[in-house]
Amino acid sequence: MKKATFLLAASLAIFLSAGAFGLSAAVDSPRTLMSRADYNAGRKAIEAGTRAAFGHCRTLTGVEREVCKAEIRATERVKVADLQARYYGTVAAAEEARMAHARASFDVAKARCNAQPGSGRADCLKSARDDRTRALAEARQATT
Repeated sequence: MKKATFLLAASLAIFLSAGAFGLSAAVDSPRTLMSRADYNAGRKAIEAGTRAAFGHCRTLTGVEREVCKAEIRATERVKVADLQARYYGTVAAAEEARMAHARASFDVAKARCNAQPGSGRADCLKSARDDRTRALAEARQATT
């Protein structure tokens, strides 16, 4: 009787531990659409391109330099968000990529508006904010 109870308990323990192992493997490693090596190579390529582009901005002066920097930062954020959306392949990552596009276009528009004098600057900033609000709403709506 004790041997039968022991065998039943041992087989039940093996069955449950195998199920738990399979469950933990499924939870611990999220599914991705690209390999980790491809993702890392993409990140390094983005960083290298950004450094090279910043080198070009160093040749500019004043407002053009600030606009150049804003464009490069925005482009980098968009590229990283797109890469993450491809890597993770989730709805949330795709939404974040769309949001990054909207924020990036606002940051560039804001840098360009800062170059304008007087009341033109205020009107430009208001228009940029309106465009950002509309773009963010469209990005959120595309998810639902």
